[in-house]
Amino acid sequence: MWNEHTPVADIEQGERLSVVTRSKRRVTCDHVAVCSHFPFYDGGFYVSRMYAERSYVIAITAAEPYPGGMYLSADNPKRSVRSAAANGETLILIGGENHKTGQGVPTMRHYEALSSFASQLFTVKDIRYRWSAQDLTTLDKVPYIGPMTAGTPNIYVATGYRKWGMTNGTAAGMMLSDLILGRDNRYRDLYSPSRFYADPSVRQFFTTNLDVAKHLIVGKIELAVRQPQDLARGEGAVVSVNGKRAGAYKDEAGTLHVVDTTCTHMGCELEWNSGDKTWDCPCHGSRFSIDGDVIEGPAKQPLACIELDDTK
Repeated sequence: MWNEHTPVADIEQGERLSVVTRSKRRVTCDHVAVCSHFPFYDGGFYVSRMYAERSYVIAITAAEPYPGGMYLSADNPKRSVRSAAANGETLILIGGENHKTGQGVPTMRHYEALSSFASQLFTVKDIRYRWSAQDLTTLDKVPYIGPMTAGTPNIYVATGYRKWGMTNGTAAGMMLSDLILGRDNRYRDLYSPSRFYADPSVRQFFTTNLDVAKHLIVGKIELAVRQPQDLARGEGAVVSVNGKRAGAYKDEAGTLHVVDTTCTHMGCELEWNSGDKTWDCPCHGSRFSIDGDVIEGPAKQPLACIELDDTK
């Protein structure tokens, strides 16, 4: 039985496992593989063992022909260069500018930095496309692939690919199929989610979670002074509504979209992502649309919308 395009909300343990859909229907099974980017079922407190990063790409056309090859810089800032064919023409893809989700400079500056770098290499004719991606990094930078916890041998996870999804996703598929079928796999211990190495994992654990605590506190004491009505069309910002922190975006038609900026995952305060027009969490990487819908987990619930008397 196939249940495609069916959002899953939870896993219930019992004599057999039950996958609970968002509409409260249940599918019973013997094994569950959680391969949802950030695990939707966090039996191993993965929020404290990974962090989310954004990275950016622009696709350009250039006056000169692309010389061929794929390139990844060894120094900082990290840059990647490769080509792709689209609609009969060659596009050059320039990538880089990674940073923790919800943190750092206004996101449009990352696209501008890539554009500047592209101009150093090529005679840029046009920037056809731009987009961003989100990736998860584990404490030791090696993906978690295997049983979610030592106590849940039939619930598996594959996450933390750190931008190497094509390679690590293939490895995860091979490993999980071996584990489910009871076959040995020589990489089992290397990728085990239950692994723990005292150094440097302990240091990285505290560093990651101190960063979360800092942003949780800063977000609560930060004062918002702008008013929703002050925004220009196409602009979003943290604003004050009735003396409380909120997030507002004014679309090109002049309509305001106002949401509560408290993340529905663990209560951190969201920041505006000007490049993608989303609300991003600096603590665990959840992302929401201008109307509060969940785009990226670990959050499962949408943001509360705030109605204003005057939305123009």
